[in-house]
Amino acid sequence: MKNYQLLCYERDPWNKEGYDAKLSHSMHLAIAQNGLAFQPLNHNYGVLFPKGVEAGDGSIIAKTLIQPCAFQIKADLFGIFAIQTGPQGENDLGAKGKLLCFTTKDFVHYSQLKPLKIGNDLILEVRVDDQLTHQVFWREVSGKVYVADFWFDEDTQRFETSGQHQQELKKMPPKVAGYMTDGIKDCLPRSVVTISDDLGDYLIKKLTEPRNVENLVPQDVTVHDSAELEEIKAVAKYSDGTKTKKQIDWYDQDVDFTKSQDVTLKGRIHQDHFIFPMALDRADPCIGRWHGKYYFIATNDADRNHSLYIREANSVPELVTAQEVKILDSDMYDSVGNLLWAPEFHIIGDQLFIFHSATADRFEDVQSFVMALKPNGNPMVKEDWMAPKRVVRTDGEPLFKQGITLDMTEFQIHERCYVVWSQRQFIPKDLGAWLYIAEVDKAQPWQLVSEPQVIAKPTYSWENNRAPVNEGPFAIQRQGKLYLTYSGALIDDSYVVGLLSMDAHLDPLNAENWRKNNYPILTSNTVPGEFGPGHNAYVIDDEGHYWNSYHAHPGKEGPRSSGIRRVHFDVDGEPDLGLTEALDLAPELVNVNTQVRIDSR
Repeated sequence: MKNYQLLCYERDPWNKEGYDAKLSHSMHLAIAQNGLAFQPLNHNYGVLFPKGVEAGDGSIIAKTLIQPCAFQIKADLFGIFAIQTGPQGENDLGAKGKLLCFTTKDFVHYSQLKPLKIGNDLILEVRVDDQLTHQVFWREVSGKVYVADFWFDEDTQRFETSGQHQQELKKMPPKVAGYMTDGIKDCLPRSVVTISDDLGDYLIKKLTEPRNVENLVPQDVTVHDSAELEEIKAVAKYSDGTKTKKQIDWYDQDVDFTKSQDVTLKGRIHQDHFIFPMALDRADPCIGRWHGKYYFIATNDADRNHSLYIREANSVPELVTAQEVKILDSDMYDSVGNLLWAPEFHIIGDQLFIFHSATADRFEDVQSFVMALKPNGNPMVKEDWMAPKRVVRTDGEPLFKQGITLDMTEFQIHERCYVVWSQRQFIPKDLGAWLYIAEVDKAQPWQLVSEPQVIAKPTYSWENNRAPVNEGPFAIQRQGKLYLTYSGALIDDSYVVGLLSMDAHLDPLNAENWRKNNYPILTSNTVPGEFGPGHNAYVIDDEGHYWNSYHAHPGKEGPRSSGIRRVHFDVDGEPDLGLTEALDLAPELVNVNTQVRIDSR
C-alpha cells in the first residue's frame, strides 16, 4: 500500500510570481505518499476551473472558485464543492446560497453540475465531512454557520440536500492543518482526500512531467551492412509508462562490413538540440514539409509584422541556422498592405499553401488569406507564390465584417477539408476571440462550402485572463483522436495553450463533439524561463516524431521568440508539450552497446 493522499488547495493571489487571481482562485492538487510531504502536481497550476457565465450577447463573464472541498461519493467517483466567485475572487452576488458542484473519476476530467442550493445568503466558507456521513458545513456573510446532510442522485446527476435536516452551529469545523505543504509555493490548503494506489499512480503519471528512466537496445543482432545497422533503434522508456523509438549514432568507423565477424559495438542515442530561443522576434511559428525539404515561417515582430520570411533545410535541426528569404511584405499587394500575421504551411492535394492573416490598413480589419505556390514553384522564390486570396463565405461575401478573423489553420479528415480560425467581433461590442470551423473547397481552400460554426469560447478563467481569447489552433490526428491545440489569454506571460479533442470518426462541424480540457497543457509554469508559451504548430519527421514549434518570451519582458521541442504523448495518448531535452533523454543513459554479427554474404 502506498497510502496516497490528495490535497486540494488554492494559491495565494498576492503571490510574487505574477500568478493572477484568475489562476490562483482555482483548485490545485498535491499528492503525498505514506505520510510524507505533499508534492504539487501540474507544475503548481490549477486543474479545476469553473465555467464562465455566457451573457445574452454570447460573451463570457469569467468566474473563479474558492474553498474547494473534495470528497468520495463511491469507490470510483469523487465530488467537489466550492464557492463561485467573480473574476478576481470577489464575492459573486449571482451565487447567493449556492455551491459549485463537480464530479470526477480521476481528478483530471471533471463534470460541472447544477449548483447546490443550501442557503439564501452569500457563502464565505465551506467544509465537507465525508468520513461517516456526507455533511456540508458553511458560513454565510451574516456570520451564521450551518450544517446539512447531502447525497448524490446518480439518476439526475445532481447533489441534493434536505432543508429539514439543516442545523445552525456555533462555529465552523477546523480548517485543514498539520500537513506538510512547505514545499508548495503560496499554498492555501482546503481539503484532503484518500485515494487508491491506482489513482495516485495515474495522477503522478498524468500531472507530473515524465522523465526518461530506461533505454533498451536489441542484443545479438545480425546485419549485412552499415545501412542495416542504422535501422537498429533504441526504445526510450519514460516514468509515465510510455515509450518511443530513437536513433543511435554508432561508433562504427573502424568496422569492416565486408568481413563476416562478431563485434561489440558502442553508440550514443541520438538527440537533436534546440536552444531557446532559436529565432528572436519570431512569433506564431510553423514548420512544414514539401518535396523532401523542411520549411520554417513565422510572424516577424522585428519589423512590426510587415513581412514574411521562410527558411529551407534538409532536417528540422538545420532550420535553426538556415538562411531566411523574404516571400511577402506589405508593399507587394494592396490587399495586404499593412500587418502580416500567423503564417502556416498546408498541403492540400498536391499543392502547397500558406494560410495567414493580413490587413490592408487598420488592425480592426485583419482578415484570413490563403496564398498558393504556383505549379512546379520553388517556395523560396517570392515570384513563385500567387497573390493572397481573402477567405470568403459560401456566397462569396467576406468571412466576417464586424471584426477580425485570424490564425486560420487547416486539416483533412473523412476525405473532407476543414479550416478553423479565431474570430473577434468588435462592432457593436468586443465579444472576445472565439474559434470557428467550416468546410472548404479542396481546390480553392479560401472558399467556404459550409456555414461557420463556433466550437470554442474562452470559457475558463485561464483563457479569459487579461483578455478573453481563443486563437492559434492547430490539429494533430493520432490513434483515432483529433486534437486541436489553441492559445488563450493575452499575448504576454499569461498566454497558454489549451486542448480540444474529439473522436476522429465524429463530425468536426458539430460543436457538441468537441471536449475542452479544464486546464491548459502549456503555461509559463511548465518550462522555467519560457514565459507565455503558445501559438504553436506541429510537423512529423521521418522517424515519426512530432515536433512542436511555438513562441514564448525569454524573460517576462523579452520579445516573442520561437522554440522547437519534441511532442511527447502521455499516458492517455494526449500531447504533452513540456518535455525538455533533459527529461526526454537522461544524460546518464545515452551510452549503449550491443553484440553485432556482421554477415557479409
